[in-house]
Amino acid sequence: MTYKKILAALLATAACSSAVAMETDRFRTIVADTVSQLEAGDVDADALIALQVELVQIGVAGALEHASEAPEDAKILNYVADNAEKMMAMDLDGIEVAWHDGEAFQEIGTDIEDYDHFSPVVGHVDAVVHPATAVIALRSYKETGDKVFLLQVKDELAEVVEHLAHID
Repeated sequence: MTYKKILAALLATAACSSAVAMETDRFRTIVADTVSQLEAGDVDADALIALQVELVQIGVAGALEHASEAPEDAKILNYVADNAEKMMAMDLDGIEVAWHDGEAFQEIGTDIEDYDHFSPVVGHVDAVVHPATAVIALRSYKETGDKVFLLQVKDELAEVVEHLAHID
């Protein structure tokens, strides 16, 4: 997704979200700042990692808020919130299988595929999982200098932006 498309998606979702704890405006601002730095080639990996960690924290707060408002979603969202730090400590292959493909949810007897891809619960899950994946990709970039990891960061953020419109 190009920088302009990401910004357009951010603007399109801006009016669609009313979550208080999720801080969607701050989330969008961090995404836009990150993508802007990546597009400019001005990559301070440590600063960008810190921003992605903040996104994870915002995502966790939003998940916990939604869990308190939607008891039927509490089990999955509390599980995601409880595992956010562990996600960021994984490698890219591990987080892909566990959280993107949904294997981690088997531990709590849940199949993420049972939820609509654009439901609020999946939106909240993705608001944690995708920034956590971006953290891992940025750490990999920092270690290797391989710019393919920066492309992954953009992809992760573009995908999560699509879900912001579906978060209550």
